[in-house]
Amino acid sequence: MKKIILIPAFVGVLGVGAVIGSTTLLTGDAEEKKVLTMQEIEKKALTVVNGTVADIEFDQNRNRSIYEVEVQTETEEYDLKFDAFTGKLLKQKKELRDMDDHYVTSTNKTTKITKEQAIEKALTKVKGTVTKIKLDDGLYEIEIKNEQYEYEIDIDSSTGDIISFEQDIED
Repeated sequence: MKKIILIPAFVGVLGVGAVIGSTTLLTGDAEEKKVLTMQEIEKKALTVVNGTVADIEFDQNRNRSIYEVEVQTETEEYDLKFDAFTGKLLKQKKELRDMDDHYVTSTNKTTKITKEQAIEKALTKVKGTVTKIKLDDGLYEIEIKNEQYEYEIDIDSSTGDIISFEQDIED
């Protein structure tokens, strides 16, 4: 008779423990992780390499969210990968620049608007999250994603004018 009472009691204790454990996992101390901004990642990249940021791209998949950053110096090009949540440097690759590579300088006289101003201009055209910005041949190439679409917007770095605008369905 005691065995019959102990078994349901034991099952009940296990059930209560499972409920407490699952609610701790769901609510618990786990704060929702926040993705670092491109500006925060740019600062981190420039602490690793003293140069000019030529390209920043946010990449998100099922396993990990990362920022890929290209930093140029006069003689070298660095490809850096950072964890998008912690800012931890995950990978660093260095290559010598070829003489025919275009060197992006932060003091380029034809560039009159900043990356931040270019992003602001692009976001007036469409709302979403900026996932890439690159300065190439006098154009800021900006990619923006929202729930439905991916946008590619090119902005003239000397005038701030939108040169091209493309919209695709998000994959």
